[in-house]
Amino acid sequence: MILVRRVSFSYVLSSAALLSLAVSLLSSTAQAAVPTDTLMSSETRGYASVLNIHTLKQHWQQTQMGQLVQDEAMKPFVKDLKRQLQRKMTGINDKLGLQIEDLSDIAGGEIGLGIVGRDNERAVVSLVVDTTGREFQREELLEKVAKELAKRDAIRTESIVSGTKLTTFTIPPQKRLPIEQTAVFFVKDNMLCASDSPLEAREMLRRFDGQAGGRLVDVPSYQETVNRCLEGADGLEPEVRWYLDPFGYARAINSLEIAGKKRPGKDYLKILDSEGFSAIKGIGGFVNLAVGGSFELLHRTAIYAPPIPGEPDKYRKAMRMMKFPNSKSLSAKPWLPRKLASYRTFNCDLANAFNHFESLFDKFAGYDEAFAGVLEGLERDPYGPQVDVKEDFVKHLGQRIVLVTDYEVPITPKCERFLFVVELANEAAVAATVQKFMENDPDASRTEFEGKTVWEIQAVEEDISDLDIEIGDLDLLDSEEDDELNADATEVPASAVCVTGGHLYYASHTDFLKRILSQKGPEEVLSSAGDYREVDTSLSRLLSGPISARTFLRTDEVYRPIYELLRQGKMPESETLFGRLLNRMLTPPDDEDEGILREQKIDGRKLPDFEMVRRYFGPAGTIIRSDDDGWFVVGATLSKLAPQLRADNSVSVGKSTVR
Repeated sequence: MILVRRVSFSYVLSSAALLSLAVSLLSSTAQAAVPTDTLMSSETRGYASVLNIHTLKQHWQQTQMGQLVQDEAMKPFVKDLKRQLQRKMTGINDKLGLQIEDLSDIAGGEIGLGIVGRDNERAVVSLVVDTTGREFQREELLEKVAKELAKRDAIRTESIVSGTKLTTFTIPPQKRLPIEQTAVFFVKDNMLCASDSPLEAREMLRRFDGQAGGRLVDVPSYQETVNRCLEGADGLEPEVRWYLDPFGYARAINSLEIAGKKRPGKDYLKILDSEGFSAIKGIGGFVNLAVGGSFELLHRTAIYAPPIPGEPDKYRKAMRMMKFPNSKSLSAKPWLPRKLASYRTFNCDLANAFNHFESLFDKFAGYDEAFAGVLEGLERDPYGPQVDVKEDFVKHLGQRIVLVTDYEVPITPKCERFLFVVELANEAAVAATVQKFMENDPDASRTEFEGKTVWEIQAVEEDISDLDIEIGDLDLLDSEEDDELNADATEVPASAVCVTGGHLYYASHTDFLKRILSQKGPEEVLSSAGDYREVDTSLSRLLSGPISARTFLRTDEVYRPIYELLRQGKMPESETLFGRLLNRMLTPPDDEDEGILREQKIDGRKLPDFEMVRRYFGPAGTIIRSDDDGWFVVGATLSKLAPQLRADNSVSVGKSTVR
């Protein structure tokens, strides 16, 4: 994920004449500036570029999310969140002695930041900022950096290389990073360049000659992702560009760990590499805010994974699982209820995925024939279901998969419900196989609902007393109602399975499955909802033709459980899909390996009631197209407050009008 720090600034233009002059000057200097991707190394593993931080700031403030963080009621929380993010985002400060927000004051044009990774070396940072028209602010910042590094007892030296002064700071080991570091700065053609590697700094200086070779812009995977996003953008200039060499980036980040410190557990990066997933050579995208008066956020992403020459299945080993066929329509199924938090659907060649899953399963399990052993047990164990998984089950599956989520109130860590659905090619065969599995499960019981067979699976209650968290002095949250919630939380819900209507349904909660299966009128289905239709129509215009995946999110409903759990101080306990993802990202690796529940760092007690902020969250969606050499993704968040599409059903995006 590329995170762009939002920073404050202010300026005033006194008249239309001055505005016209400023635009003219900015246009001429932008043409003369050196693109940052021409100064970045070809070994750049991660790269982000902001074309104009001031324009990005303006557009951010025009979005509903930008307005939300400016709301007076949100300021205490936003202040605390910024403080926590600053603690996390210490990389550039540790390496170069400056903060991301410092760049806003000196940027007259593009800002580029890269992570360069080389084999058997620590990754280094490269920073390039076009400071045209901000020369005074640039010099002030360099003085500030010098003072900051002097506090770390850095030794400053200067040298002249090809007529350009390089200022080098040698920083002795610090408490945060107990190794010697170097920070190098130089200015050429009003471009401020910095790196924590003297070699990389000199290479950046050499690249000013404009010669091809050794530059990020010359890397084929970078070119492919950029060109595909340019083609899809239809003339809309991106405000943020980003690029990743996924495996190279992961190795670069891992190289920053202190020497001798070995992360416990399996090396999943090594496993995925060995299973052929390194065929994904590059991922890159464009991001725009406040587009056309209708889109809060518009993003395009290209995933470049060219076929391997000579491979009959295009890829090797488990990577061959990645077949997601396009189809003309992925419209919402008629049995989906109108009230849902999220809806995701995609096509997958499930038989092919099953055939190539074994080697990956064995690697994760840690021993050979692990997958074969599981299958053999299911088929031959006299006390098991005696099912041939491939012949009795996988063979009869279709290729359409659906995942939906919702939640129940009051909000608790376990309030989310989810449903997983697979389209079937042979309903009768799958129903017979499911019956064998269920009859062999002592915790499963058969029930009937509206003429359909539903299998309820009662989960075994686990002792989770070791996960109790002291809430401290959050007396405002204590009430008799909370005591009732805690009592209800001890009840373990039953999941459910049903085969009907050409689909296999699996739900986290029986009541949720019954809501899905119940009869619905025309106005009670998802496809009739105005927000769903608006997102569906907008995305189809942004990327027309057959696709392999589609999502729809009501972001207010998706974010509500997270928001309420933050207010309750229970975010680390969240078991929602989104909450688990956030917790996984925020939990320190050592705690994650030990299964230790992280401590919530952000104080959410002063957050306003969710109904006060719900209006800031609009519907969102994503569509994906499978290509011969990768995938192309288009996603958007629509404004809740934006006017409806114009009478001619069009939205202006880029140089053309999308109809």
